[in-house]
Formats: sequence, structure tokens, C-alpha cells
Amino acid sequence: MWSSKLARAGLLALAVAGATALSACSGFMPVYGERGIGVEKHAFRYARPENRLEQVIYQDLALRLGRSADPAAPEVRLVVTSATRALTRSNVARPAAEREVTVTSRIEIVGADGAVVFAATRSAAAPFTIDRQGLSEFEAERQAREQAALALADTVRLTLIGALARPAG
Repeated sequence: MWSSKLARAGLLALAVAGATALSACSGFMPVYGERGIGVEKHAFRYARPENRLEQVIYQDLALRLGRSADPAAPEVRLVVTSATRALTRSNVARPAAEREVTVTSRIEIVGADGAVVFAATRSAAAPFTIDRQGLSEFEAERQAREQAALALADTVRLTLIGALARPAG
């Protein structure tokens, strides 16, 4: 009886030690946290925004990834455009119409030497409704553009983290 308890305790200790050793060999790497590849590890310089949507995205990136004044830090450059399209058609005289705004960004990471080390294009969309009232239409479209820009900022952030996490070569 006594030896089976000792054997059981020994096997349990061996299992815990083995699991701990195997977890250290895991190929997964957290994005956030102390040992992550995200927040504190990558501070960027950002190009000057040319429009409101670029400003929204740059501000979100600086908040989440950090900002650097170091000239050796990579610079993020964005060219952001937006387009609106109708989602529905109607023969009704004054219907509320569904629209969608798509915000697209060309992303470049530029090294200290001025060479583009990464380039990509990403998009995000947001729906909105217009009801033939000038001010509410304008405001609905503006809010949808900013909503799409914030969604795009998340996509750009993850794209930047992924690009810098890849081994060079």
C-alpha cells in the first residue's frame, strides 16, 4: 500500500515535470504580454497624415504599438482612400437606403536607409443607412468612414506585427 502511494506520487511529479519541459518547447508565441511580439517590442515612426482617415489610423497605431523618435526606428507610411457604394436598390420614392463605405490602405514599412522592407494593401468596410436628410446622411457616412478606419487600424496593426515577426530573408 505504502509503495503504491509513493509510486503514484513519483509518477505525478514526473508528469508535471514533463509537461513543463514540453511547454517550453512550444512553437507558439504570444502576441501580447511580457514575452509577446507586440506592444513594447515595436515602436515605429509614422509619416505625416494627409487626411482625417490617415490621422485616425496613425493615432490608433501610436496608441497600441508605441511611437519612436529614434531615426533608426522603421517608419510606417500609409496611403488611405475610401469609397462608398449602394447595397440596395428600390423603386420607392423616398426610401432609406443601405450603403457601405470601404476604407483601403497601402501600408509600407520603410527602414532607416529609406528602403521599403514591407508593403501590403488592406481594407475594411462599414455599412450605414441614409434617409434623404442632408445632415443625417453626412453624419452617418462620416461615422461609417471612421468606424471602417478604426477596423482597418486593427488590421494594419496585426499586419505590422506579423511582418516584423517573420524572420528576415
